[in-house]
Amino acid sequence: MKFVVALGTRPEAVKLAPVVSALAARGAQVITVATSQHRELLAQALQVFGIVPDRDLNVMQPRQRLADLSARILPAFTDLLQEERPDAVIVQGDTTTTFVCALAAFYAQVPVAHVEAGLRSHDVSNPFPEEGNRRLTGAISRWHFAPTEHARANLLRERTPDDRIFVTGNTVVDALDAIVASDKFARTPLPSPVAPGRKSILVTLHRRESWGSVLDGMCRVLGEVTARHADLEVVFPVHLNPVVRAAADAALAGRDRVRLVEPLDYDAFLKQMQASWLVVTDSGGVQEEAPAFGKPVLVLREVTERVEAIEAGVARLVGTSPDAIGHAIDELVADPVAYARMAIASRPFGDGRASERIADILCGREAPSSAHPPAVAAGSGRHGTSPWVRPSANHVKGSGLAGD
Repeated sequence: MKFVVALGTRPEAVKLAPVVSALAARGAQVITVATSQHRELLAQALQVFGIVPDRDLNVMQPRQRLADLSARILPAFTDLLQEERPDAVIVQGDTTTTFVCALAAFYAQVPVAHVEAGLRSHDVSNPFPEEGNRRLTGAISRWHFAPTEHARANLLRERTPDDRIFVTGNTVVDALDAIVASDKFARTPLPSPVAPGRKSILVTLHRRESWGSVLDGMCRVLGEVTARHADLEVVFPVHLNPVVRAAADAALAGRDRVRLVEPLDYDAFLKQMQASWLVVTDSGGVQEEAPAFGKPVLVLREVTERVEAIEAGVARLVGTSPDAIGHAIDELVADPVAYARMAIASRPFGDGRASERIADILCGREAPSSAHPPAVAAGSGRHGTSPWVRPSANHVKGSGLAGD
């Protein structure tokens, strides 16, 4: 069995590293291909997981346009597929790398496995271009590895055949568990120590649809809120994109108790999250990671495709209005009961075995027998269980590859 795994950004590296490991443990040949869509951040994550890409397409250019990026990835990945002739291509999530590599595989008639399939905001412009990328990827995928029942329901509404959908949990939980349990994590120093008596807010902002006045307003209100509350401090690992850096610098550079820091290695980022009081983000993956640490999350988006954390009560969809953002933070500062309701360790996205299930399905093995963890962790206000892997009708026939 030969698989090509496409990696372009840090989230892809984090969420596919456990899949690479699980496939290798089952004797599969795995060829990791870095497009280097985000070179520095991708390299950071790959290093944490000990992955050295077998191939590097090296497509990144300064201030690259999405069309130009796509035009560079498509022929380069097509050439690679013609050379390697894999049994399947594995992509994750919703990046330009995800969609364009899936498209190249489709053109080459190589089946596509989509990890983290079925997430939907139902607004093709928000998040942009991610919502479009994941819908387009789903249209040409053979295996849809949905992280939750919500994601499966989205795929069924789009008439995706039920026997091609597999509810596995999200591989980010596998990655987080592996990192936190490691000796290296135990030895990792806290990048920005929290001053005694202070509450640290970890911030990540980078969404393309927010660039301009919206991002400017979000950065500005973070400074204003910090100024209002003497016990608050902000740690903001600033994305390498120059548009994001300019907005953060203009609104927050030099402000008291606001630290603008370079992007953190994944294990260091998790260490900072573990020490934080609150997480404020427009990221998708952070919405999945913070609940495992019991850290309340304020989501600075108009819509979210990760409704499970909202339903579990551990995240709140605030929107992008500076007034709404400021009010939400003020409320949690002033109301310890409201804060405590959100600060509950929860695992609405999986039990840490998603990668095992994905590897078993792709390699034609039976899924693990204990594939029935709770759909939402205790303390969320919801009850009952839901299988992560659908019944045997959803298992890939035979090898899982032949004839597809």
